[in-house]
Amino acid sequence: MENKSKAIYSVLGLVTLGMVFSLVVGLQGFNSQSNSVRNVESTGIQYDAYVCNYVTRADGTVEDLGCSHNLLYNDGKDLIKTYLGDTGGSTDEVDQISLCNATAGCGVPVAGASEDYNEFTACGLAVGTGTYSSLGVGNWSIFNTFTSTCDSVEINATRLRNTASTNFAGNTFTLATLQTNDQITINWTIAVT
Repeated sequence: MENKSKAIYSVLGLVTLGMVFSLVVGLQGFNSQSNSVRNVESTGIQYDAYVCNYVTRADGTVEDLGCSHNLLYNDGKDLIKTYLGDTGGSTDEVDQISLCNATAGCGVPVAGASEDYNEFTACGLAVGTGTYSSLGVGNWSIFNTFTSTCDSVEINATRLRNTASTNFAGNTFTLATLQTNDQITINWTIAVT
């Protein structure tokens, strides 16, 4: 009877271990899918940070106090907003909006900003300084309206950067064909969540 009980517990242990493994693998797949969806559909900056602490005793021993996530305060969200979007906190805020010439080639944005991006430098569509607007705690927009001075120009991508040309973000959108005096407004809305 004792061997039979051990066998049953062993089988239950293997089944439980298998279920846990499947759950972990399944959750990892779910998380990677969620992250890819979040990255594609993200409407704001995500904040994920943690603090690790340890004590070094007088005798040289180290006591690990562990790591835990921290909380980004509303003031911290506004600080990010100020430094990135408003002239009040930065000498080179992120407020430059550029447009990509779709005829010459505009790729889907990738993290390294290495996609094809043929920026307009003429036709009234050269990079412009956007207008900053606060939308609440950690939330702001940068927008600009461009007026075409040429016919048949095609646009389907934009970038947001600082004056040093450090790219902050990129976006593709439905192809627009502008004629002379047509306008396109690009409105970047960013939230620190």
